[in-house]
Amino acid sequence: MNYRFYTISSALMFITGLASAANNSAWNCEQTKNGEWTCLNQGPANAPEPPQPAQTVKTAPAEPANPAKPEIVAQPPAAVAPAPLQQSQKPELSKEPVKEAVKVVEKSGTEPQKLRVKVGENQMPEVEKVEPKTQVAAGGSRTQGWTCKAGDAKSGWDCNLVGADPRGEAHIVDENGVADVAGSLWFAPAFSHRQERDFQTLRAEFDRDPWQSCEVWGKRKPKIKATSKEARDAATTEINADFSEVFDGEVLNFAGNVDMNRADQHLVADKASYDTVAETLDAQGGVLYSEDQLAMSSETLSLNMGKDEARLRKAQFIVPQAPFRGSADVVYRDSKSLSRYNEAAFTSCAPGNQDWVVHAARLKINRESGQGSAKNAWLEFKGVPVLYTPYISFPTDNRRLSGFLAPTWGSTQRNGFDASLPFYWNIAPNFDDIVTPRYMSKRGEQIRNKFRYLTDMSRGTFAAEYMPHDQLANKARYSASLKDQTLWLPGLSSLLDLNYVSDKTYFNDLNNALGFQNTSYLPSTGMLTYARTGMYLSAAGYHYQSVDKTITDDLLPYDVLPRIGMNFSHAFDDFPLTLALDNQYSYFSHKTLVNGQRFNVAPSVSFPLESSEGFFIPKISALYSQYQLSNQTVAGLPSSISRTLPVFSVDSGIVFEKDMQISGTPYVNTLEPRLFYLYIPRKDQSNIPIFDTALFDTNFYSLFRENRFSGYDRIQDANQITLAASSRFIDSTTGLEPLKLTLGQILYFEDRTVDLFDRNNPTLRPFAQPQTSSTSNFIGELSGQVSRHLRYTTGAQWDPELNSLSRGQFALKYRMQPNQILNIGYRYRRANPQDVVQTVNQNNTTQVFSQTISQTDVSFRWPLFGEWFGLGRWQYSLNFDKTTESFIGIEKENCCWRFRVLGRRFINGANTIAFVDPSTKPETAFFVQLELKGLSSFGDHVDTFLQTNLDGYRKDNFFE
Repeated sequence: MNYRFYTISSALMFITGLASAANNSAWNCEQTKNGEWTCLNQGPANAPEPPQPAQTVKTAPAEPANPAKPEIVAQPPAAVAPAPLQQSQKPELSKEPVKEAVKVVEKSGTEPQKLRVKVGENQMPEVEKVEPKTQVAAGGSRTQGWTCKAGDAKSGWDCNLVGADPRGEAHIVDENGVADVAGSLWFAPAFSHRQERDFQTLRAEFDRDPWQSCEVWGKRKPKIKATSKEARDAATTEINADFSEVFDGEVLNFAGNVDMNRADQHLVADKASYDTVAETLDAQGGVLYSEDQLAMSSETLSLNMGKDEARLRKAQFIVPQAPFRGSADVVYRDSKSLSRYNEAAFTSCAPGNQDWVVHAARLKINRESGQGSAKNAWLEFKGVPVLYTPYISFPTDNRRLSGFLAPTWGSTQRNGFDASLPFYWNIAPNFDDIVTPRYMSKRGEQIRNKFRYLTDMSRGTFAAEYMPHDQLANKARYSASLKDQTLWLPGLSSLLDLNYVSDKTYFNDLNNALGFQNTSYLPSTGMLTYARTGMYLSAAGYHYQSVDKTITDDLLPYDVLPRIGMNFSHAFDDFPLTLALDNQYSYFSHKTLVNGQRFNVAPSVSFPLESSEGFFIPKISALYSQYQLSNQTVAGLPSSISRTLPVFSVDSGIVFEKDMQISGTPYVNTLEPRLFYLYIPRKDQSNIPIFDTALFDTNFYSLFRENRFSGYDRIQDANQITLAASSRFIDSTTGLEPLKLTLGQILYFEDRTVDLFDRNNPTLRPFAQPQTSSTSNFIGELSGQVSRHLRYTTGAQWDPELNSLSRGQFALKYRMQPNQILNIGYRYRRANPQDVVQTVNQNNTTQVFSQTISQTDVSFRWPLFGEWFGLGRWQYSLNFDKTTESFIGIEKENCCWRFRVLGRRFINGANTIAFVDPSTKPETAFFVQLELKGLSSFGDHVDTFLQTNLDGYRKDNFFE
């Protein structure tokens, strides 16, 4: 109830009670500071001794009395004392109606009998005896607490309690009352059952459960905003209590079910005293205090509400933002953001779970700076101490803090035991650095450094690694990289991505076995771009370094410096016309091959007619290229070459829709035929070097390309039409697409003679026979989403000329994120004669060939039992006749921690090069990761590896 209302009501009850007592001279009552009434049963001077004890008189409830006029119903003493009440006698009861029972306890003796009268709102006063303190005979003191003796076989334990229960719950003590602490303290719970119950009570103080969806620990949590001091000062304090007392209108005493509220602050206690001037609050007995960013319970509480200072003893607390919870013998809150804890224990586990707990003799948390520190701290996991430190500092939120990060370790067949200990240096709000010493038992020591910066214009990183002496390679090894993004002006930006390694096998040897060599070349790029509506200008440079020992210098890509592009486009709003102009200048350089400059101009005009029912887009382009060559390796070839080719295309399609029902389920069925015609005249281009051009892979979308070659060095000859169609079945109820079928094929009206043959490099680009088939591969794809969790995809390409399968794939994907993932797939790709791969055999001679790919792939993450999950992958190459990639592991995860064990067996580089020597032996690696959620992660970064290798696996923070 509101305090003001309660004061008025209590005053009325107090006045009424005095009036009733005045009519009875036998009662002399006064009110104590804690709101209780003490009455002396005072009679006439010649009255005899009071009656003998000790009888309780209870009146049965009758009709409700007027709550505004409570009465004390008891038989007043007469002039002559009545005869003592015997055990078998019943007292005389008042005939007046009362609201509820009143208990009267009398006591004999020469001293006046003290009675305590309790008055509550809308209640009759309750009178009870004030028990005297228990007197203990001299020399006969007894031990306080539980004393248990072994009883007989029938009665079991014989236990007696002297004084208050020291713990509030039963526990074993010896004959002297000492608790039995035999056994290992390591496996004793950090929080008792009573404390866990208190945590559940504190948990309910927040509008939102701090551990809601705690399995997804990385999920972005809503920030909890603290109520301002101004809002608290302006708020009215409401107090509910059974008893109250006011001194001078400033000091308020409350007792019995005290419940106080002010803004976001809430206090529950047995007793409380509040000074309105000093804004101080003292509370005792079952104290619970909560606000927006904190909830605490304790035996006693001293709180300065004006300064947000507090002191608690035997306290439990919950900080919801992290979230974490803990206990402490003493808690000092020095301000709204700073708190100190003595003999503290805390964890981020939800109440009821104590899998890991950090203990500290002294703990300090500063929410304003986002930092915490602890002295004499030790970590226990499953009740077993695993780590101790005399001092540690740590962040309490996502703000950066200098210090050591969690170590990583693992074991690989290539490097042996591999351990790293990163040190994070928070240089400035926009600069930081990570220095990582690394030790590999088979190779030696390595130092890594990663510097990050962020300015108003730029952001980037500079990383470097250095190994003074590789014991296996017997040489020094190093690498460096620089990545930078800068916005100079609106629309004007630059990009730098520069990389260098000391040798070709650097990544294969020194990358962690959880990492991947995902390319045969290490690119370095620099680019400056300017973009605005209808215009795009760029200037760039490219350099490539081989990181694959099977790649010779002849097959290295060309360096490009510079490459300047100018692209313009404009679409008219009121007329179906689009104009475009693509210009590009490039200079190509190579150590062993012909060099050259290329200038390309490609104007185009199209007439797009589009609507929701279909489209019709004719387009005319002109391609002009000019080459200036140098360092030619073949005599007799021209050094200046020009090429001009017109390109004409028409792309058209239409969409038909039909509503239908299948087995009572409504569907929308679509039919989408599409025609694409392309004409490019034939022109011999074999004198033009291949600088940056390759053949696109064949798929359904390649049926609609204007050029089947990437780059400008080859423009295909074409007189062809593509016939294609798609059909979909869409569930009108769920929006799912359980079936999608696409079919397509190109019909050729002429033979194709343009290929990748290069007269400047006839060994690397051999001559190929003209393609005389009248049709392309027949391409079909079938896919669909059976349910929210199950999807399938399959596709095939049939070669009508060879009457055989050219491409094929199948994939079945089941997703019940984040716990259930299953992928089953197969991929087939027949060797293409125009695919060129170079290796060096034992005689150091160059071999050029193409290889068929036939590969199965199965991966999963699946619940096993309880909170345990199994995960793994098996990728088997049928053409290599061996497993190219496999790993198997188990993972346990709950709201408190995650544990992973992973074993990997793989062929290094099998997924990035087209040929693997049959004698290549697979490598093995073993990794362990323990993540204490909300604290740190120990071991290697297995989650990053799984995100790359287990299709569908995502880090926790992906599921928002």
